[in-house]
Amino acid sequence: MTRPERLEKLRVALLTRRDELRGRAGQSFDPKGETYAANGDAADIAQYNVSSDLDSHLISMEADELSEIELALKKFSEGSYGVCEFTGKPIPIARLEAMPLTRYSVEAQREAEKATAW
Repeated sequence: MTRPERLEKLRVALLTRRDELRGRAGQSFDPKGETYAANGDAADIAQYNVSSDLDSHLISMEADELSEIELALKKFSEGSYGVCEFTGKPIPIARLEAMPLTRYSVEAQREAEKATAW
């Protein structure tokens, strides 16, 4: 398969994941659980609070992923997907297939991590 064909496969996968995340947006909210926790004992309330915190964290992670997907799709439309933002060189297709949302080559990522290391 050629690089453009492999990139198109990645674009389709990103579109699918975007649609999946959009479809799940807001589905984690459980108003019945809130009522149950309010009428329950301390253990019920604690369980509800833990569950709510986890839901909030997952929603936040999915929102971040959705933003990254939107950025990647924008780059596809501009013709710059798969180009390292640091070096301007093409990111190897194997890296893109492993990490479709990456914006940097391995070398650029290492340099960025060195710069921010303690």
